[in-house]
Amino acid sequence: MKAEYEENSFLQKKHGIFFTPLPFAQKALEYVEKALGKAWWKTGKYRLWDMAAGTGNLEYHLPTEALPFCYLSTLYKEDVEHCEKLFPKATIFQYDYLNDDVGNVFLNRQAHLFNITWKLPEKLRQDLADPNLTWIILINPPFATSSTAGFKGDSKKDVSDTQVRKKMHEEGLGEVSRELFAQFLYRIKYEFDNKKTFLGLFSKIKYLNSNNDQRLRDQVFRYQFENGFVFSSANFAGTSKTSAFPVGFLFWNLDKENEIEKQEIVVDVFDSEVQKYTQKHIKTESREKFLSKWIKRESATEIFPPLSSAITVKTNTKDVRDRISKDFLASFMCVSNDFQHQSKTCFLSAPYVSAGAFSVTPQNFEQAMVIHAVRRLPKATWLNDRDQFMQPDKNLPTDFILDCAVWNLFSTTNLTASLRNISYKNEIYQIENHFFPFLKAEISQWKISDSDVRDSLLAHSEERFMAQWLEKNKTQFSEEALAVLAAGKALWQFYFEHLNELNTPKFKIQTWDAGYWQVRNALADQNIGEKETLFLKQKHNLLKAKLLPQVYELGFLAKENLEY
Repeated sequence: MKAEYEENSFLQKKHGIFFTPLPFAQKALEYVEKALGKAWWKTGKYRLWDMAAGTGNLEYHLPTEALPFCYLSTLYKEDVEHCEKLFPKATIFQYDYLNDDVGNVFLNRQAHLFNITWKLPEKLRQDLADPNLTWIILINPPFATSSTAGFKGDSKKDVSDTQVRKKMHEEGLGEVSRELFAQFLYRIKYEFDNKKTFLGLFSKIKYLNSNNDQRLRDQVFRYQFENGFVFSSANFAGTSKTSAFPVGFLFWNLDKENEIEKQEIVVDVFDSEVQKYTQKHIKTESREKFLSKWIKRESATEIFPPLSSAITVKTNTKDVRDRISKDFLASFMCVSNDFQHQSKTCFLSAPYVSAGAFSVTPQNFEQAMVIHAVRRLPKATWLNDRDQFMQPDKNLPTDFILDCAVWNLFSTTNLTASLRNISYKNEIYQIENHFFPFLKAEISQWKISDSDVRDSLLAHSEERFMAQWLEKNKTQFSEEALAVLAAGKALWQFYFEHLNELNTPKFKIQTWDAGYWQVRNALADQNIGEKETLFLKQKHNLLKAKLLPQVYELGFLAKENLEY
């Protein structure tokens, strides 16, 4: 018995099945009644079907008198037996919604009228054929997505290999067909076409705004929003509280076709005690307006050593990305377009070893400065975890662009560095820090206690791009940006003066254009420069306070969702 339970538990996890917390399931029923009226079941004109009923949590708080109008189907026999005990007056049956009867449904949307072999109960088929009935689909479909990644010794790569997925491929729906919840929505679209239907959907909210779900929004999910709420995924048993994201219950009218992007979708927000404390505006724009599509990504054609951190060259990886573009200044790791991937946003002085990075050049430099700051300035929370960064909806003020660049320079995610004599593929490379912020003529006047570093300054080398760019714009900087640059200068002067006290080999410091990552970590390693570091941090935070409201005012994020 124990082995059977463990097997079922494994299969449920593999299929992405998370049982809806009962208090939120009860709250969902209240939202259904807001749209359809109190005790909707008393009219006899409604039928409810939950195609992924599991243990019946969504229906747990329905009164007994509503159960004769309810259909509950689920993948596992044990769940059927459990639901039969809880809901003896409902119609409950074992059913694989993504495989069973798929040929019948897609062969003819009125196939239930014909004498075809079905796994659906006859009573349900008769109700589906009744044009006078209105359907309520109440569902928390599984979250799983097939991939080649392993799942506790097994693989999820086959989890979404269903009959419905084949139909989605035929319709050219692409990558979204890997997701089980999308497959449920796809069959529902066909099964309930030309029927009066409402859909109450528990799910991640990515189907409303993510890049990969654009085709789903364009071709399948074009319905009228009625009402809804969101809560943290941390309320589900067995989920992480540190990587929580919003789970939504959104109620849709499937009779009314409407583009998602043209609707104002505002939902209530509930805490873990199911208490409403705010509302959230879910911005639903076409992916063509995403911030990630705002910048031109130059072709990467030249080999250069790949990095896995600020100063670590990484060669023993299958997914080597060792190409840079001409006029390369830095590598911008900029994965995806939402808050979920905010941590994967940084600058490095050589290409990042894996996907999600591109070359910063003089041509796209200012846009790169803006994108990095916009992605890093707001605080990530569970509530904004799936929010998308958008292209600005107005012209950017010059001081905003300049402020972003200065803030980036002294951000902890500026991992640019200077590395010398790097061996890679039988060649020797010099990795220069093009984000070094001071002109050589200026630092040559400073005290530099390490003779090798001082000699490297005197050797023939070009000015760094960032120093020249700052010099060109020096008359246009805001007071806050100038204060940061002054504090940064003080820190760098302290660093140069105390270079001979630092463990320079540890941080691979060999030359004058060391990066901010190298400087601050080398100082912290010896517990010196605390006063200068703290002063810079204070000025840096003041610049952040100026910039952050503008992230919302300029349209990068919805104003209704301010998080600062």
